Amino acid sequence: MTAFPNLFSPFRIGSLSIKNRIVMSPMETHLCNAEGFVTKELISYYKERSLGGVGYITVENTAVDPAGRVNDGMMCVHDDKYIPDLKKLADAIHAGGGKIVLQLSHAGREALPYFTGTGTVAPSAIPSPLTKEMPKELTSDEVKAIVNSFACGAERALKAGFDGVEIHMAHGYLVNQFFSPESNTRTDDYGGDTSRRARFGKEIVESIRKKVPDDYPVICRISADEYTETGLKLEESKEIAKILEKAGASAIHASACNYASAFFNIPCYYLEEGCFVHLAEGIKKVVKIPVLSVGRIHDPAMAEKVLRENKADLIVLGRPLIADPYLPNKVKEGKLADIQVCLSCNRCIESISDKKLICTVNPYVGKDELFHLQKTVKPKKVLIIGGGPAGMSAAITLSGRGHNVSLWEKKGELGGNLRYAAMPPKKEPVGKFLRYLLKQTEKKSISVSLNKEATENNIKQFAADAVVLAHGAKDVPVEIKGTEGDGVLNVKRAFSSIETIGNNVAIVGGAAEGCELADYLSSQGKKVSVIEMRRVLGLGLVAHPRFHVCERLRKRGATLIINAKVTEVGRDYIIISRRKMPDEKLEGFDTIVIPTLHQPNTELESQLKTFVPEVYTIGDAKEGRTALEAIAEGVEIGLKI
Repeated sequence: MTAFPNLFSPFRIGSLSIKNRIVMSPMETHLCNAEGFVTKELISYYKERSLGGVGYITVENTAVDPAGRVNDGMMCVHDDKYIPDLKKLADAIHAGGGKIVLQLSHAGREALPYFTGTGTVAPSAIPSPLTKEMPKELTSDEVKAIVNSFACGAERALKAGFDGVEIHMAHGYLVNQFFSPESNTRTDDYGGDTSRRARFGKEIVESIRKKVPDDYPVICRISADEYTETGLKLEESKEIAKILEKAGASAIHASACNYASAFFNIPCYYLEEGCFVHLAEGIKKVVKIPVLSVGRIHDPAMAEKVLRENKADLIVLGRPLIADPYLPNKVKEGKLADIQVCLSCNRCIESISDKKLICTVNPYVGKDELFHLQKTVKPKKVLIIGGGPAGMSAAITLSGRGHNVSLWEKKGELGGNLRYAAMPPKKEPVGKFLRYLLKQTEKKSISVSLNKEATENNIKQFAADAVVLAHGAKDVPVEIKGTEGDGVLNVKRAFSSIETIGNNVAIVGGAAEGCELADYLSSQGKKVSVIEMRRVLGLGLVAHPRFHVCERLRKRGATLIINAKVTEVGRDYIIISRRKMPDEKLEGFDTIVIPTLHQPNTELESQLKTFVPEVYTIGDAKEGRTALEAIAEGVEIGLKI
């Protein structure tokens, strides 16, 4: 008996019978080819998530018109030539017992002309808030032609064997542009009051209904609140939902935002879990058809509560299923500690802008066939030096393949830099992921030695067949005059010695770790000044968390100084230099935090190569980077040895 009876109860949308209430969100992958055709990598990606136990998969936004593509990673269904490969995808999911729905989309003014080769179109000639491109206002005849494109796309999805379609009416794409008073100022039948602005979406649903069976699922994804001053709000979206229901929609997928509010659209760790549930709840009060809820619903207990309280009928997960394809099965089986935790860091979102999908915690994305580890035929005695994310990932992978793995860590606990990364406010997902790594390390047959300093001599005595050096970078202080004085700390020491830090703190360097330290200290009541020599704060973070951490610092009254270089540090002061301005002395600091350079740590490698058959250096020891690269290299070495 599962602990989540509502989450794992069956459900039906028209002819689509679903084994549970978990739906995979239509998140773009860039795994199709440049012409928008399905590839083997794409099939493998979706097949893995279907096998992981999701109720049904919604395949990423798929163009019904080549002029509506956002990039060359966007799938296509605007021509019959796409049907055979789409059928291969649908057949692969069905072969594993899964269900699959295709999302139909047109980006409107958010399409990229340099890629499509055509100008952008929209309900009104109002520029995109992102690209600033001025779109052409669609004529009534052109509107009707696009309505037909959606209907033909649905017909092709049906022919390809998809179990339903979802119409992308959200996130600032074309249908949303018609719905919104912010982007639709037309005076004809497609603009004006709510019913006229909803006409385009209504006609799409009605047109699709004429081309598919009566019970074929036609799901409408809307931005129930655009989170902009003049955009759609929930009360008007309720009216739109009722119009779509009357037109023949099978379900409403309640999402939020547009391109102007994109920092909230894919909620990172700074936004609360379940931040859009109230929108689904509002829509559900006015329609009789099923309602889907989305928006950082990572906790199964929260998902269960949403269903139990009748706030939604289905729970939509995106990034958690990228991080762990088998999340549904693990939840059902009560293996919550074995779920590979999504960090909500949005590296996945950043990655699809110009390359294929990647994930900080799941290096197998796009190479999903490797997820099922092949046992080694020649087990080796492997020693791993360093218990950070790179070392633990390597140890878990190697042990899973059958190698005899030992891990030495010079400190008294595993985790490395992940322990510091988990300390700032709202970074609880990092702590959860660290606990996941610790749990997997504990479950595997890995011999862990803490407080164990690795030397050439004791490594030689260990007599390993292979040694993996994951012992971190050499942290070298940035050379600034006066940094050798009292009251000067590096970032790690500042995180770990909050009780000794004064009330007025200067942080030299406003990249990712500097801003997160500032957020941490200001949350403890400290007065914080951040000085960054570049013109942007938070570099190293994805745009979404970078926006939010800077907003948090501003709201707390932190002093944020950009385009300024620190040239000298004193006991309680710093001197900054800016172009075309005289040097400035900032005084009154109790503590000054300076950055460190993360330099390669390879001296031990050259020593070991004289007597160890295989030596590998990974993670920060190889080059100072992020957790994504460290984890990926750990897994890569684990598959190689």
